[in-house]
Amino acid sequence: MFLDCAGQAGRTASTLNIHRQTLYYRLSRVEQLTGLDLHDGEDRLLLHMSLKAARL
Repeated sequence: MFLDCAGQAGRTASTLNIHRQTLYYRLSRVEQLTGLDLHDGEDRLLLHMSLKAARL
């Protein structure tokens, strides 16, 4: 959802009905588990495309 909301934390948290701090914690865990840096556009693109491809 974070990627679909163009990286907007406030919008993502609102859409998911969670607190922003919860979102930041979850994003941190995604970075830890994947080794990606969500502040890096190429890493975000890689993750987004991978998730979209997995849905096919």
